[in-house]
Amino acid sequence: MSVKINAELQKILSDEGTIKILSTLTPEGEVHAAVKQSIFADADGNIVYLEFFEKSQTNINMVNSIWFDKNISITAVTADKKSWFIKGKPIRTRVFGKEYEAFYRKAEERNPDNDLVAVYYIQPLEIYEQTYQVQQAQHKEKFPLYVHLDKYAE
Repeated sequence: MSVKINAELQKILSDEGTIKILSTLTPEGEVHAAVKQSIFADADGNIVYLEFFEKSQTNINMVNSIWFDKNISITAVTADKKSWFIKGKPIRTRVFGKEYEAFYRKAEERNPDNDLVAVYYIQPLEIYEQTYQVQQAQHKEKFPLYVHLDKYAE
């Protein structure tokens, strides 16, 4: 079941100061993680990933994910060290046409050396903040008795 990207996360994903790590599976089932700053959210609440290298491991894995219905994940870390996890499903790609052409022109304007090879649309399936303090509070609430005894010793 898909979820919507809220305005806060749209802003986070569009911020150039946010580090975005895209994790995919190789055809052999090995995890491949790479920093990909060309990830952002569109107005429809999908995640868009622009791929610039035809033979990159990420591109190979994204094609494989579409063909064989595999999920991917994105970790986004903001400049103030907040961390978000997004599980998603690549639902389509564009390698030509009007959508592709629009992204191609924008990418070329940003950097004339860019050579856009694919535009991937990723449907978000699960989103949660995984910043340490948020996880700690959730864990304490969910498992109040899971505490080392030395915390109570005086």
